[in-house]
Amino acid sequence: MLTSIGLKTLSIPRVTVIGVSNNVDSDQNNGLKGYAAANATLYAKEFTQLVSDNVMFIVPDVKNSEKVVPPHTNPILPRFQPYRYPSYGNTILLVIPTANESKRKLLEDTFIEQTPDNVALRTVIVPVDSGVGEQPYNNAGIIGAYNRINNALIRLNTEQYDKTLREKNVGIVIVASIESYIQLEDVDRPTDYGIVVVYNATTQQTTACSSCGVTVPRTFVDRARRFGFEGDPNRGRVTVGQILAARIPGLDKADWQTVLAGHSRYTLLKDAIKKLPIPW
Repeated sequence: MLTSIGLKTLSIPRVTVIGVSNNVDSDQNNGLKGYAAANATLYAKEFTQLVSDNVMFIVPDVKNSEKVVPPHTNPILPRFQPYRYPSYGNTILLVIPTANESKRKLLEDTFIEQTPDNVALRTVIVPVDSGVGEQPYNNAGIIGAYNRINNALIRLNTEQYDKTLREKNVGIVIVASIESYIQLEDVDRPTDYGIVVVYNATTQQTTACSSCGVTVPRTFVDRARRFGFEGDPNRGRVTVGQILAARIPGLDKADWQTVLAGHSRYTLLKDAIKKLPIPW
């Protein structure tokens, strides 16, 4: 690194961290440049501490160290704005408002298993934002599940998706959403839960439930929260799973529950969906 003309290069051990954000090359998006820089700085600080304090774990250290607990609450959601989609036939369209492949497969497989006889079911993926950051906490879990369905309903109410409804002979539209979140309030120990919401947009019926939860060490939650929030302390920028995976090599950041509690997140979600009355 050259400090100035005429001075020698300083041999200082260093790590270069580059913050990257979409659309930051536009003069109208200068705020995103600061956001990218801030995230890069926070990551650099966390990474430096990670390699310097040498507090690392291996999978056997944490295996079955946490437990599965009953659902925290029965979710209560606001009413969805009604949309009247044209009816083109008798097919039921399952709308999944996420590009997450594991959640898509979970919802699709569970709905196929429970589809009534002589009913045609088709699926469409409508990726939308939850609006609650990468790591929701507390009531942001319910808000995220609601936002995904609400945003998908808005997208469906366009010419592009009217063509989809027509081509698939759709008569009933059902939107199903899953949102995972960490509960910090009114619990003895931070716990990861899942919210499942199913909304029949044709009949305007809603059902929702919470999955069983998996406890998580507070130290990992605290580290995730150091990365900041999306304008609200319940909307974290970094998931607890990412922090766990950084400290425990080989751990799946999307399904750390399998190791820490001996139960897959997706098994717990599937068990919850099976008990949920689907408003066909």
